[in-house]
Amino acid sequence: MSSFVRFIPLTWPFIIIFFFFLFLLSRALAAESDHKYQPGESVVLWVNKVGPYNNPQETYNYYSLPFCHPSGDSAHKWGGLGEVLGGNELIDSRIEIKFLKNMDRTTICPLHLDEAKVKLFKNAIQRSYWLNSL
Repeated sequence: MSSFVRFIPLTWPFIIIFFFFLFLLSRALAAESDHKYQPGESVVLWVNKVGPYNNPQETYNYYSLPFCHPSGDSAHKWGGLGEVLGGNELIDSRIEIKFLKNMDRTTICPLHLDEAKVKLFKNAIQRSYWLNSL
């Protein structure tokens, strides 16, 4: 009998705990940041925030400007406390993108600009707004 078996009795609770930690370890090793995309796999375009270039601390939700907004509730991804304090709020844009797949030119969504929406965009251009998407 090996020395490992003598020191750790193989009981059902031990086996369950072992596989539980193995499951947690496998989830930690499969992070989104190191994901290897396969050709044709969907890629999520996260939108974040907008704000004036001259004042990077002044930020607003990406959809505070009248960009194409997906219908329904979009997935949100929050980082840690630092991300929240920095004004980061990642929102799934639901724009269909496939990895390594060329796409024909197409309309993402119809956007009808009324006078109020034009005024919002005009103000953003005059204040040199930047936008952040990942």
